[in-house]
Amino acid sequence: MTISETILVYLGANAHHALEQNLRYLNDKVQFVESAIYPERCIEGETQTTRNDGFIQFDANLRGNNGEILFTPIVDCNQSAIIDSVMDDKLLPLLWTRFGGKTRWRHLSEVKRYEVVYSLIKSAIYTCRKVQPKAVIFSYEPHILPMYVFKKVCKAMGIPCMTMVISPFNWRVFLEQDNVDKTTWPGASLPIPQKASLNDSVTRFIHEKQSDYMVAKPFYERRIERLGRAKVLLYKLKANGWKPHKMVLGQIASYNYHRLTTPRRELQGVPYVCMFLQLQPEQTTLPDGGRFVHHLIAIQTLYAAVSSLNLSLVIREHPASFESAHDLTWRPRNFYKTILQIGPNIFFDDIDAEPYSLIKNAVAASAITGTVLLEALLHGRPAIAFGKHPLNGHSSLSFIDRFADELELANKLAVALEQAPESIVSDAETYLHEAYQQTFGPRDYVGNAKMSLELLRQSRYEALSQIIAAMMTPTPQ
Repeated sequence: MTISETILVYLGANAHHALEQNLRYLNDKVQFVESAIYPERCIEGETQTTRNDGFIQFDANLRGNNGEILFTPIVDCNQSAIIDSVMDDKLLPLLWTRFGGKTRWRHLSEVKRYEVVYSLIKSAIYTCRKVQPKAVIFSYEPHILPMYVFKKVCKAMGIPCMTMVISPFNWRVFLEQDNVDKTTWPGASLPIPQKASLNDSVTRFIHEKQSDYMVAKPFYERRIERLGRAKVLLYKLKANGWKPHKMVLGQIASYNYHRLTTPRRELQGVPYVCMFLQLQPEQTTLPDGGRFVHHLIAIQTLYAAVSSLNLSLVIREHPASFESAHDLTWRPRNFYKTILQIGPNIFFDDIDAEPYSLIKNAVAASAITGTVLLEALLHGRPAIAFGKHPLNGHSSLSFIDRFADELELANKLAVALEQAPESIVSDAETYLHEAYQQTFGPRDYVGNAKMSLELLRQSRYEALSQIIAAMMTPTPQ
């Protein structure tokens, strides 16, 4: 395939008119790719920008009326190896849970959904052949079916793909590279300025994570707490897609969970591993969880490991599971009772209690992914990651992120429990200072108290601009 100079950029929900103009100013070869059958909203306060020649809707020929997805009219592009490799992905059926009810209802049969995936693959192949991009940049890991398929096709066709992925620092990101020839574009981050500035930001970040939970509490939780009752109600309605019945489902699920919780005073003296669950369906588990996208599988695996070490398992649900569009597909009514049936010595934590004391009183902490992994390490506790996590490149006996089965997990956990807390903290701090230099985004950390959704977006925009600019920088000889 002849390579053009076009750089495709997937913005998704990060779409923003000012950002688009800025990226085009940096490189006039930038074009944006998106899905027509699953349009993602622009950021709050922005209207949908007019789509022009700078935007490519790779699946536009599949868009029907009232949520219908049409069969592709493309008669060629039958690259069997690519089609087979994408269709073999085990996560494709689960990605349908992210579609709206109308689209799912119109494509209930397995045959129809098979047809849709096939059509998406062929449309992606056709677009890549037509555009012949030099590279494709994803501003985050695609987690809607059309763009997930598009990225897999790009990778299978050998197109350089660069994906901005979560790092330990909420104001900076890693850059994951596939099919990239590092002799022509190394992909290193922009030079870090003064070393003192680097250390100041990372050290401040570490101190916040190690301090009281009220200091480290995520900004989105603090923002909700500052709202009055009326605004909280509006916030929850918006989070539930303005569908009151979803709020009711969330409250019922919350009631069922709280009935099964164990007061922390009853866990005193009990050696346990705590596991933090994620809101679903979200990128953190779909696709980042891999085969552990379903929490029950991860919980069963972890329980088999900890019970062999005579440890208990304490599970803490994500509070947003009861507030943001409660999904019965991922949290059916018998979900929590099914967990208890896995075995004895499984307890549920009270999510109204702050999480740091749960971590500090545990022998280890675990999650599919998320900030809890780093927080556990910085408090001297081993951590277990089941999925794709933000601690990219961290190697330590106290951090477990690879295991073939529960036996290997148990063996690695036994070794991790022998590590001194001071050593665990030291390893994590050293890693953070080194990892910072491999990330993109604003140089300085403003502090958790000043962090906001808008600042996070601006950080993401700055990182994306840096990556585009770095692609234009000649490779040192």
